[in-house]
Amino acid sequence: MSTNERVLWAGGHGGFLLLVLAGIAFVSGYWVILLALGPAAYLLVLDAHNSDNAPRVIVISYVTALAVGWVAYMAIAQGIAPMTVEPMSEPGLRVGGSALVTFAVATAIFYMLNIHQPMAYVAAFTTAIGALPTIQSLVVAVIAVLLIAGIQTVRRRYGPEFANSPSPTREHSFRP
Repeated sequence: MSTNERVLWAGGHGGFLLLVLAGIAFVSGYWVILLALGPAAYLLVLDAHNSDNAPRVIVISYVTALAVGWVAYMAIAQGIAPMTVEPMSEPGLRVGGSALVTFAVATAIFYMLNIHQPMAYVAAFTTAIGALPTIQSLVVAVIAVLLIAGIQTVRRRYGPEFANSPSPTREHSFRP
């Protein structure tokens, strides 16, 4: 497969993922979904056929990250809006503590399940600081994860696999 075909497939896949996320954010009003799951869309585009990007792994890792972040926020910093805290105040330390607990618990779970999804930490952090403070916002984010996993399933089934084709080197990438 040529470099141009790779760019078209990756661009189309990435554009569609971001369009779906933007649509969910627009319809639901939870714009933070773009911040929480946008980086995931970028990584899923790079190597859709990698075993770390399997739909099952995506669902498990991102739903776990969202759930752990939400539970930590509810237990430690409930009701504190992330943009209203002052530095080194008690509410600010509670929000920071929520994020630290989330990172520790998510890391332990990911280690036990042998999951390698670094952008799941972005979703966990976004949730842990209170950007998705209600159960409705969490459900919308989980629905977005399920849609991303569904799109990834379609891409893995019908899209080309780039791992078997030679990757262009610096010397050959721009030659006609």
